[in-house]
Amino acid sequence: MPTQITLDSVSFIKNHLLLPLIALAALTLCLEFTQLDLWLAGHFYNVELRLWPYRDVWLTQTVLHKGGRYCVYAIGVGLLFCWLASFRSKSTLYGYRRQLTFLLFASLAGPLTITYLKSHTHIYCPWDLAIFGGSKPHIRLFDSVQDNLSVGHCFPSGHSGLGFTFVSLYFFFLLVKPEYKYYGLSAGLVTGFIFGINQEIRGAHFFSHDVFALAICWFSSLLLFMVFFSKQLK
Repeated sequence: MPTQITLDSVSFIKNHLLLPLIALAALTLCLEFTQLDLWLAGHFYNVELRLWPYRDVWLTQTVLHKGGRYCVYAIGVGLLFCWLASFRSKSTLYGYRRQLTFLLFASLAGPLTITYLKSHTHIYCPWDLAIFGGSKPHIRLFDSVQDNLSVGHCFPSGHSGLGFTFVSLYFFFLLVKPEYKYYGLSAGLVTGFIFGINQEIRGAHFFSHDVFALAICWFSSLLLFMVFFSKQLK
């Protein structure tokens, strides 16, 4: 059976909610009122040829985009089997059933939220924009949107969100094996930023799209953690 660990609620809220919110607000303002997104994307767009040279190359498209997505799906199937096994009383995972249930829900919450938002936001991908050879206007988070514009299907970043969903491992290990919590956090951050940078290189997303994907995965995991393990917060 896992050891029952208690956490100081004030410190937990400060470190996991307030400080990340402040960091997100500061970064959002920076991205909203500067040209950082466009400046970064411009490094990967060939102005003379009017194309994204790395959009369809083997490493970025086949390995990191498609292969990375299937790898995350395979890990998700493995997690599902572990969760199902935890319902067997004779299984070694039986004592971790609640923690695995949290991990399963937290791993799904971020990507599902991102998928919903992508279907309702009017922020376009770099390769869709007129300034990068497309036809759509550059719309930022707080910009007004014309009624005749179609949904962008681009914000937040879905692919980096698949990687950032692993930040849920931080909260999982926080109770199961606290000394491993930063390994869990690193797994989510490294995977998410590898996926995110790859999509930025391809012209599929801006840096801000990845920032919000990370925020959604982090705060959805945090919310579910507080619901599942409120008794551990003292």
